[in-house]
Amino acid sequence: MDLIFTISVFVLTVSIIVTFHELGHFIAARLCGVKVLEFSVGFGKRLFGKKLGKDKTDYKISALPLGGYVRMLDEREGDVSQFEKKRAFNNQSLLKRSFIVFAGPFFNFILAIFFYFLIFSGGYTGFKPEVGAVAKNSSAQDIGFLQGDVISKINSIKVNTWSDVSLQVVKFASAKQDIFFEIFRDGRIISLKKIDFRTINFEEKNILGNIGIFSFTNKTLKIGFIEKDSPADKAGFLIGDKFLSINDKNVVNWHEIVTTIKRSPGENLKIKIQRDNTQKILYVSPEKFVLSKLEIGRLGIGPLVDPQVVNKNKIIVEYGFLESSKLAVLKTYDFTFLTLNFLSKLLVGEASFKNISGPVGIAGYAADSFNNGYTSFLSLLAMLSISIGILNLLPIPMLDGGHLMYYLVEFIIRRPISEAVQLIFQQIGMTFLILLSFFALYNDILRIM
Repeated sequence: MDLIFTISVFVLTVSIIVTFHELGHFIAARLCGVKVLEFSVGFGKRLFGKKLGKDKTDYKISALPLGGYVRMLDEREGDVSQFEKKRAFNNQSLLKRSFIVFAGPFFNFILAIFFYFLIFSGGYTGFKPEVGAVAKNSSAQDIGFLQGDVISKINSIKVNTWSDVSLQVVKFASAKQDIFFEIFRDGRIISLKKIDFRTINFEEKNILGNIGIFSFTNKTLKIGFIEKDSPADKAGFLIGDKFLSINDKNVVNWHEIVTTIKRSPGENLKIKIQRDNTQKILYVSPEKFVLSKLEIGRLGIGPLVDPQVVNKNKIIVEYGFLESSKLAVLKTYDFTFLTLNFLSKLLVGEASFKNISGPVGIAGYAADSFNNGYTSFLSLLAMLSISIGILNLLPIPMLDGGHLMYYLVEFIIRRPISEAVQLIFQQIGMTFLILLSFFALYNDILRIM
């Protein structure tokens, strides 16, 4: 049942995003007077549908629900009557063809804005931007962070939740900008010294932990998750075990545990735990893990979070129509910027291709977000829609960006690129996309194993 549910949510996710993408092409084509023959949700055999309008456009659902398409009248695909030649896509001006092609990815960004608007206007749950712990000898400690500080602004941008803080830190650091924090402490507004963006490791999942600040979730000392076949699992750790000391040094919060483990790849650690009413000594060696060319240690464990503490730190954030609209646009811009920045880092080798997810990974994320509530699901849909929009704008043959590249060349040389040349580039683009798909699927398989 879990597999069926995951597949169903994945199909729903893809269908929503792709259908809206194709709707962009459809609306633009109609505005430009191009005849639309088919509007299909899915590929392959026609399951059902209906022909509507004066053009008898076939609106249909097809058998393979992993995409969709809009088929327009085009002389390159068959005979066109003399009467309808002016309505064929290939006979449109360069500007109109560019507009029609661009409209698909553009609608992906519009869809993302809409989803974010629903989140902001409907109210969403987050966690207070309150610092639960500060790592010793960290960048956060150096600039003056204290436990209990409430972060209010980052580089003059207001933040309302812990996730807002994380997003802004990543955004400004990715843009190679130093980061300034404004905090509430003892009823006063305090501006802290800047954090150098060069101190931030972008491959670290916990970006804020990377600079030395942790949320309330890190106050626990108990294990809440153990990865199967991890060093912790093999060493005999159990869920509920409470850390007391590492190498005879007492630990007071979870971030100290994480910091010690990261700094000890391959070392034999002596860990004292409390299990029920007894104390035990366990020995374990953190496995070596390369992160941004640095070797760190990991045990494969996560903290146990007290539901009462979680509920205490939850907040509901809600905005009016105008503010929600503004924030939706800004959120879309922020994620677009981060995605483009990630792609640029991939090209120069500053980010790992291991971070790319394929259909299996996306399906898992979709199912998890669906289970976590509408806010989580809408947020994922928005991010995926932006990603699809950006991907389609890349100058890769077979994609919308590839066609726009052809049109740019056509504008420069004052004539269309020959179909023979386009065919060669399409084959190259198809090969690239197939290889990228296999690589993403390979990453998915590695995550499962």
